[in-house]
Amino acid sequence: MRTQALPPQRRAQTVVALLTAILASLGLFSPPAAAEIRPDQQWYLDAMEAPELWKVTKGEGVTVAVIDSGVKPVPGLEDRLLPGKSFSPAASDPHEDTDGHGTEMASLIAGSGTAGSLQGLAPEAKILPLRTHQSFSFSVSWSKRIAEAIRYAVDNGAKVINVSQGKRSLSEDEFTRIQNAVNYANRQGALIFAASGNDGRRVEKDDYPAVLPGVVAVGAVDETGTVADFSNYGPHLVLSAPGDPGGTSVATALTSATAALIWSKHPDWTNHQVLRVMVETAGRSEKSNEPSMYLGYGTLRPGQVIIDGKGDPGPADKSPVFSEYFASLEASQSPSPESGSADDKNQTDQRSQEEQEQSPSGSGEDQNTAQADNDGPPWTAIGIGAAVLALAATVTIVAVRRRNQARQQLRY
Repeated sequence: MRTQALPPQRRAQTVVALLTAILASLGLFSPPAAAEIRPDQQWYLDAMEAPELWKVTKGEGVTVAVIDSGVKPVPGLEDRLLPGKSFSPAASDPHEDTDGHGTEMASLIAGSGTAGSLQGLAPEAKILPLRTHQSFSFSVSWSKRIAEAIRYAVDNGAKVINVSQGKRSLSEDEFTRIQNAVNYANRQGALIFAASGNDGRRVEKDDYPAVLPGVVAVGAVDETGTVADFSNYGPHLVLSAPGDPGGTSVATALTSATAALIWSKHPDWTNHQVLRVMVETAGRSEKSNEPSMYLGYGTLRPGQVIIDGKGDPGPADKSPVFSEYFASLEASQSPSPESGSADDKNQTDQRSQEEQEQSPSGSGEDQNTAQADNDGPPWTAIGIGAAVLALAATVTIVAVRRRNQARQQLRY
């Protein structure tokens, strides 16, 4: 019996999937928190008192940027979507989504629930779709796209930025690129929420952008309010939200929607004040001023703020979580005697570098990225994959054992 050879595109996709699995097992890459949730699984709408919330606000007047795989105008989202933008050279339409992940996140945030679709927690918020990839496979310019998308979101009116994806390892240049974008967003008064990840492991200094200063990392809880087995945890965790089924992606989308609801009711509040009331009213069995590694400051309870009026917004210019980080931002804005602030110069240099990378001649990174999106991973990545194939089985076994050990520590 003869078998037909795979076409080049399918063969390349297979290689991409293999490389992704190998890199993930080595701790070099973290796929987005998986999400496949049906309308009948949205138990958290009642748990979060959605019907009562909607008597007060449905998120009108607030734009939420969804940085993901694109957002399709599916039932429930037709009149919620703004034009948006794609940052992927092989996926130019932000309103297409071959992966489905971005569309699901947008629906959880602002879906109307019509025609049996997902019901969003903030169904009158607007969605700004920012597409960074077709499918979340190995990409050499992930950091560049995320950074550009964050800046674009802020410049186009998004108060809330949802990033339900992550990467375990960044080079120094990649780290600087994304952190500068986060700094820019925070200076402009936005809130960035990022998924903590679905590996069920303790995180110290990887899983970007969730661990970055100025990014609100979100973990997941199940229907009993217990930390989900898969939810990554660590000292960087700020808040938790329902995410089982679905993953920390779902938890992050619901957190972004909660921020949109609060901001819609209190449009004069700053990002610090919105986050402060979210933190102050979060639920936790052992209340403390210090965050838990498993729940952060606690599980979201939007009804406490929107229905009951609890939570003190406090000072408009002081962060409830990132006070040292914002102090450093303010310090970096102090003008020098000659040419303005150092951070302004860094931002100008960074912008100049990004403009060069987007020039018609194209950088090596752009060329490799196009190849990764169209024909599979760059050949350098294939070389890396071949080099580690022999170790992949052993490393995967070790990773599974560590994950199981971490899961045993999550229950409390």
